[in-house]
Amino acid sequence: MGSNPPANGYPPFYGPPLSQQPPPAPHTNNPPAPAPYSFDAAAYDLKPNASTSKPSRAHRRSSTVPASASAPLKSAMKKTVNAFTQAEATIGRQLTNPFHNPATSNPYPSQPPGMQMPRPRVYSNPANPQNMRDDPHDLDTQEPIAYHMLVSFHGYNELRIEHVMKKALDDLRSFIWPLWTEGIESDIVQANNCIVKFRNNPWDMGGPNIRQRVIAYQLIIAFFRLFQDKGYSFQTSVNISTATPRLIFQVTQPDPHACFFIAYFDHDGSRFTLIDAPTQTELSFVGRLREAFSARALNVKPTEDNVRVVEVKKRPNSSIPEVEPSVLFVEILKTLNLLGFQLDASLSFGRKGTLGLRSPRELLVFKGQIPR
Repeated sequence: MGSNPPANGYPPFYGPPLSQQPPPAPHTNNPPAPAPYSFDAAAYDLKPNASTSKPSRAHRRSSTVPASASAPLKSAMKKTVNAFTQAEATIGRQLTNPFHNPATSNPYPSQPPGMQMPRPRVYSNPANPQNMRDDPHDLDTQEPIAYHMLVSFHGYNELRIEHVMKKALDDLRSFIWPLWTEGIESDIVQANNCIVKFRNNPWDMGGPNIRQRVIAYQLIIAFFRLFQDKGYSFQTSVNISTATPRLIFQVTQPDPHACFFIAYFDHDGSRFTLIDAPTQTELSFVGRLREAFSARALNVKPTEDNVRVVEVKKRPNSSIPEVEPSVLFVEILKTLNLLGFQLDASLSFGRKGTLGLRSPRELLVFKGQIPR
């Protein structure tokens, strides 16, 4: 926070660049080494009568004839009367430009002669630093850049987005809010924080209207897809100073080809539901699960409203499933991973049960690339 926002309204990616390994050096045969020089050992033998010490020389200063005292030195005959007169007048520390030419006019009329303003610092990088502005007064008018946005779902109809930028809020109002056909009760913005309340409880995952729940799932998926397309990726969720988890979206590289879909388990982990998965991924997913488990262990229901349900059958005359829930879960993760989709986020929502009691439902958000 603290630098000018870019032209598109979203902050640029600020992480370290992807490291690229240099290409390996080509494997070529080394050129032949040069032939060794011949060595004549006899040429370096010392003669028996040769002396290895240097001949001593007598000190010559005592034998030097002194110069005549009557003849003055030539350097003393030079005129030195006015050699430093002009320099002594200007000796001292002054705030002067060393490149100032007295013959030229003073470019700063308000300053006295010889008192020039220091030159502005020139940066070797042609791009200005991040916190450099043309006008320092723009600090009060520029929108602060938020490299993280916090998103939280409250109750059955409220969505809060903290530290949202104006361009991101405009995109949400244009592309995400209209997906909920029931409409919006309120849209309040306070100090870069937005609180939106939808009509008819979209976060009630146990409502009788299945089609309405599918629209709520699609709204959440569109939310993740829009943020990833603009350069915000989900990182993790935290419970700091709030009872409701906050989803942290951080600035990363934009990915317009990212694909998301939602899935969830029922309360006992034996029924798995996919929402809006790509058709090719969905068909391959069902076929690989049938290969991993016997055909008698799974019950796959046909797709309806972009919903695919895979259910583990019970053992004969028993309520125990044919496959343990943990085994089914890890097999699903492995199968989707092989198809190019990773578990990206986990969202906890509530369901209205009997007597108004709330039971949680955890939505799993899978992220991958659009199949081509």
